Amino acid sequence: MIPTYRFDKAEVIVSFDDDFLANWISPIEFARQYGETRKLRNGKKPLSRHYQFEAMLSLSGANADTRHKIKPSQQSAVVASLYNKVAAASGAAGISATSTPLDKALDKVAADLIKAKGKSLVVSGSNDPAEQVLINAINNMLGNYGSTIDATRV
Repeated sequence: MIPTYRFDKAEVIVSFDDDFLANWISPIEFARQYGETRKLRNGKKPLSRHYQFEAMLSLSGANADTRHKIKPSQQSAVVASLYNKVAAASGAAGISATSTPLDKALDKVAADLIKAKGKSLVVSGSNDPAEQVLINAINNMLGNYGSTIDATRV
């Protein structure tokens, strides 16, 4: 199943090698939604924060607030590390994972995600089922299902 993603409801967006603004699932819809989170309205609406982890520069990466270049071979380890950081903050069980050069940067990403519980979105363009399971688990721990991820409208 492919759920409906609501980038317009996300205060924090974390993307792993997913160019959602150019070629992932529904890029026109996502670009419009993303644009809504990046507009300042009368100085009142906070802008979304966007973290991008990718090997090659993409349109989404070029628009990110923070972009981290990672090798494709590192991506699963970085996702697992983020999972463990969110799990530790949420009181969930961690998984076995190796440390990565981005562990310090992931501390900030995890803290931002926890602060935006229910108003965040973590996505991945990976075809690795194990990685997608971790992404889904991160979103679940953050309470994103039912707010930024709608699994009823597929």
